[in-house]
Amino acid sequence: MSQPSYRGFRRWLPISPPPQTRPRPAADRAAALARFEELCATDDARVGEATRTRLFEPSGEALATIVAWHGFTNAPSQFVAVAGALAEQGYRVLVPRQPYQGFTDVLNRSLAELTTQDLIDHVDTCVDIAAGFGDPVWVVGLSAGGVLAAWAAATRGEVQRAILLAPLVAPKGVPMPVVRMLVKFPRIVPGFYYWWDPRVKENLGHSPHAYPGFPVPGLMPYLHLSEAMFDATVEARHQLTRVVLVSNPGDFAIRRDAARSFATSIFAGHADYYGEATVDGDLGWWHDFVDPWSPHRGTTEQVVAVLLAGFGVDDPTAGGVLVPPLLQRQPGG
Repeated sequence: MSQPSYRGFRRWLPISPPPQTRPRPAADRAAALARFEELCATDDARVGEATRTRLFEPSGEALATIVAWHGFTNAPSQFVAVAGALAEQGYRVLVPRQPYQGFTDVLNRSLAELTTQDLIDHVDTCVDIAAGFGDPVWVVGLSAGGVLAAWAAATRGEVQRAILLAPLVAPKGVPMPVVRMLVKFPRIVPGFYYWWDPRVKENLGHSPHAYPGFPVPGLMPYLHLSEAMFDATVEARHQLTRVVLVSNPGDFAIRRDAARSFATSIFAGHADYYGEATVDGDLGWWHDFVDPWSPHRGTTEQVVAVLLAGFGVDDPTAGGVLVPPLLQRQPGG
């Protein structure tokens, strides 16, 4: 379905606005660390040591504070190696555990309890912590984490730069009107458990910390946020310095066309620089190219290079990993 007809479809299916954000930025470093400890306290007995919320500090003053959100059904362990490497280069990195994820029992069904309010409160808490350190606040997220990064960039004025790594706006093969209907009518959302690979089920063979599947309702709060931003139910509230969408030709988990339309419609008019960078398809990376246990991923050094390129502080090609942007917009350009 073309984008114009899809916009018409949306007008006929308005969705309920998400709950309002409730910013309470930490006043200073001490307050930020206290709030960080409160966030860590949510990592209860269900959470393993490797999947707890982490904060990586540089040896000296930080160039920026980066919030890095892991992907859907994954955990902070996905970004730990990358965050440690960024800290060595002078960045403070907060890697939060998203609600109901990172549990030791990877076959749990707790994601069925996730709400849109949970996600909004979670993003607010993370940005509140980052803001307290007094450095520029940048955000990045992969997949569903990319939706949270977009939400933070659109709704929190403290955020200056954002990278959206393959944001989960629509699963591969799902028509956008279907996404819209599921968000508008949650009672029709199927309640079954979806295996990432039905052939092997729990024996996925990737990260020992990632869930091999999920209850379908657990995906809907993310889609509620993305749909609210997509149709301007929630709009970007401030001008950002830089927003970059990173796409991957080997990504067979999300609709790349939807991700591109999503990012462009929200941020092209609200960033001093907006662009799209594409991973070199010859690398053979898949949707999750960050997790060190992923079978088709980049090295830690390559992923760090992608992030520094996206944030605009290093080689735009990330050492040849990224091909020239498909879309690039700057004031007057």
